[in-house]
Amino acid sequence: MADDIDDIVIPAYGKYKDFDLKAVNRAGSDEELGVNKEEAEKKDKEFKPVVEKIKKALGSKVKDVKLSKRLSDSPSCIVVDENDPSLQMERMMKAMGQNGMTEVKPILEVNGDHPLVAKLKDSSDETFIADVSAVLLDQALLISGAELKDPAEFVKHMNNLLSN
Repeated sequence: MADDIDDIVIPAYGKYKDFDLKAVNRAGSDEELGVNKEEAEKKDKEFKPVVEKIKKALGSKVKDVKLSKRLSDSPSCIVVDENDPSLQMERMMKAMGQNGMTEVKPILEVNGDHPLVAKLKDSSDETFIADVSAVLLDQALLISGAELKDPAEFVKHMNNLLSN
């Protein structure tokens, strides 16, 4: 469901028949995807250095960086913590004049199978890591419908990557 109002209406229902309704844009919503736990733990361990590199490069722009179990084609996506309002809800509240809200920091999930993320595995070039990390975050924000805070910075990172 992609309508802004869904963030208000759906939690009020909670269930449909025997099914719990859950938002897929929440952290932890990928736990029930039928992923082999041993395989997932092995992959988490394998990509822990990559996740740490991205987390260090992004610093305070994100709440956390995690390896995704839900992505297949995309290199990254944005989710929010279980108790935080979604990006759509935050946008809707601002449109209603609720300017005193604290900014919700997103959680970036990265796809370890994507070539862009895999390139970070063997890289120690901090500029390259910073550029890729920033592009992964900004792309995920754009896909989720958020506006970029600094489009010029996004273009700068993208140009750096394209020129290499």
